[in-house]
Amino acid sequence: MEQEVVSSKKVDIEEAVKELCGKLRKGRNEYQAVIFMASISYDFELLSKSLKEQFPESEVIGTSTAGEISPAGFASDSIVLTTMCFSADENTRLKGVLVEHGSKYPVASIDNIKAALQDCGIRCADANSHKNAFALAFINGVFNAEETILTTFYSVIKNDDFPLAGGTAGYTGNVAKTYVSYNGKTTQDGAVFLFVKTACKFDIRQEDIFNPTGKSVFVTESNPVTRTISKLNNESPKSVYARLLGVDEKTAEGMTFENPFGRYLNGSFHIAALAGFTPDRKITLFARIVPNSTIELMHIGDPLKKADETCNGIKELVARPKFVLLMTCITRTLAFERMGISREIIQKYNNVFPSFCGFSCYGEQIGRIHCNQTLVTLTIGNKE
Repeated sequence: MEQEVVSSKKVDIEEAVKELCGKLRKGRNEYQAVIFMASISYDFELLSKSLKEQFPESEVIGTSTAGEISPAGFASDSIVLTTMCFSADENTRLKGVLVEHGSKYPVASIDNIKAALQDCGIRCADANSHKNAFALAFINGVFNAEETILTTFYSVIKNDDFPLAGGTAGYTGNVAKTYVSYNGKTTQDGAVFLFVKTACKFDIRQEDIFNPTGKSVFVTESNPVTRTISKLNNESPKSVYARLLGVDEKTAEGMTFENPFGRYLNGSFHIAALAGFTPDRKITLFARIVPNSTIELMHIGDPLKKADETCNGIKELVARPKFVLLMTCITRTLAFERMGISREIIQKYNNVFPSFCGFSCYGEQIGRIHCNQTLVTLTIGNKE
């Protein structure tokens, strides 16, 4: 297994694609997969088509970003491209698929998902399918369809243990638009999956920099579709949130990043970030919280310590990482910048990984779960 990571900040797409391809070491037909992450300042549809033309034999998937990540650091207004190159003895098969109309009709793509899995040799309803295969997913933001798309996929694979790493496509600026693409075709409402069946060792994990406070509340009323909480402990959500923090409601408005909610799912806490407060004092979120559930107030810990734990954990399972993809929430990227630790975070990755890249996203997916303000990592090593 070998990964290459290249980037470009050239504004013109033709020039940017030429620069990206010129930095790669191998012939363009030697890469099984090409993954690109790009700012929405680019014409994403044109970029997707141009890259597919350069790699006609590869599975080419892409996503728009809220920022790009490479060994050089956190960036913006750029394109980062990475490749997957497996040797013949690593017995690897890859196949992508595009899911369109994800917020309304994701089930229309079920047959295409099944066909892509079959092309990889991944059998649905196989209790052992998770042992040598995984999925990488980029899901459009804006439409709140992450949970719907994940549910659709797992209804097809029929194995709750099947590993999936994903990031919600991001954007910058005031226009809410995101893009994902597969082999030159682009959608603003859906997802792209890349299925990989391999003899190589791989690891998918999530990093959470928040700790439970021990302060729990009951969700009396919520709307999972609109991701809104109407009542906590049968009271106004905003007033309850402020009381948990020990501050007034106005002060609480500026404390949402450091103090999100945690949902207890599958034996562990998963973050549901606060998007803000409505004029009638409801709480809006970036992930679904169901009514009649208990959630806990979380508080930010030490990101540098957590980064060490993540890197060490990966190295324990994948002794020689060959491919690393990072999907980190944009709120983390902004927080690291405010805390003045962005370079230290990147340096920790550089100390451990020969190569890596990724992007700042609007949500993260690990298995069946969609959450926020976390980091999801995909690492591939050598053949076991």
